[in-house]
Amino acid sequence: MKPAETIHASAAVNAGRWSISTIFLLNGAGIGLWAAHVPLVQARAGIDTGVLGLLLLTIAGGAISAMPLSGWMAGRWGTRTVALCTAFLFAATTALLMNVSGLPALFAAAFAFGVSNGVLDVSMNANASEVETARGIPTMSSFHGFYSLGGLLGAALGGTLIAAGLGDGRGALIAGVAIAVIVALCTPFVLRVAPSKHESHFALPRGPALFLGLLGLLCFAVEGALVDWSALLLTERTQADPASAALGYSSFSIAMAACRFAGDRLVLRFGAVRIMVAGGIGMFAGLMLAVLSTSFALSACGFALIGLSAANVVPLIFSAAARTPGMSAGGGLATVATLGYAGLLLAPPLLGSLAAHTSIAVALGILSVSGIVLAANARIVKS
Repeated sequence: MKPAETIHASAAVNAGRWSISTIFLLNGAGIGLWAAHVPLVQARAGIDTGVLGLLLLTIAGGAISAMPLSGWMAGRWGTRTVALCTAFLFAATTALLMNVSGLPALFAAAFAFGVSNGVLDVSMNANASEVETARGIPTMSSFHGFYSLGGLLGAALGGTLIAAGLGDGRGALIAGVAIAVIVALCTPFVLRVAPSKHESHFALPRGPALFLGLLGLLCFAVEGALVDWSALLLTERTQADPASAALGYSSFSIAMAACRFAGDRLVLRFGAVRIMVAGGIGMFAGLMLAVLSTSFALSACGFALIGLSAANVVPLIFSAAARTPGMSAGGGLATVATLGYAGLLLAPPLLGSLAAHTSIAVALGILSVSGIVLAANARIVKS
């Protein structure tokens, strides 16, 4: 390759990195916005925690049913096309979910939101893995850092919109339009890699990939629980108002984002296994602090500790998946991502069902055992 061609290729890969990073950020922002609006949507619809759990299960069902198709679509049209199309769909369904009225329409919007989020999750991670391969150096932690930063911005924006009296859906509509506009600006720069005729971006779980996927499921389950239940936990345990309660997820997101951007350096200094052990123990301790405390400040600190601890667990699992013996890097990554995001989406409704018979604090307390399981199996991420 000639020097000029090398420079051009490097510029294209660099542009691809930052554009798909922006898609990660926007996806996190939409999820954070939804997290802040959960109590208001529940109040507007007049539903209890049991029905809210069913609504969250509908979101999960939409995502899980669409995820296997995302691999086929990426293999046929490329990860770039699938990620961009579903990013636009995600923008529309994010706004729709927080604007519809009536239970049938709300459940239909929840299913559509789940479909768009599920396919976007898999396709943008697959595109990110292509960028990482093209760069030749670890990059996955930074992509997930942008997702966490987006969660922070979305939750903060949601709290601001609620405080400004725009929590009735108007603010979400504005945010949805803004997401779509930014995706359009990123479109020319997202990395294009021709789909392989011999490799799918989805693979059936088996062997080490299955075990890694189950560990990813546990980690994502904790994150998913905080997305949908952190605000309600704070309102119930600390009597925080809805606008303040949104800060609970914000503390988790900002801590996670900060630690993920430093993730590669931390792993280089302390090793993957030690980071994994510390992450699991910290997740357990943070969840227990959050659910046992009746102080808003202490519960928020618990959420922040979870963010710091969990920050690099998923990137480590993803990197290990890319090295799974007998599988391509893309196939292993897609397998683990699909199982992981199943945990992200299924845990909240399942916890909702448990909370309906006990309490949100008890349900999240039981989930804290996930951290111990992750720490006990840390050696699987050893390179």
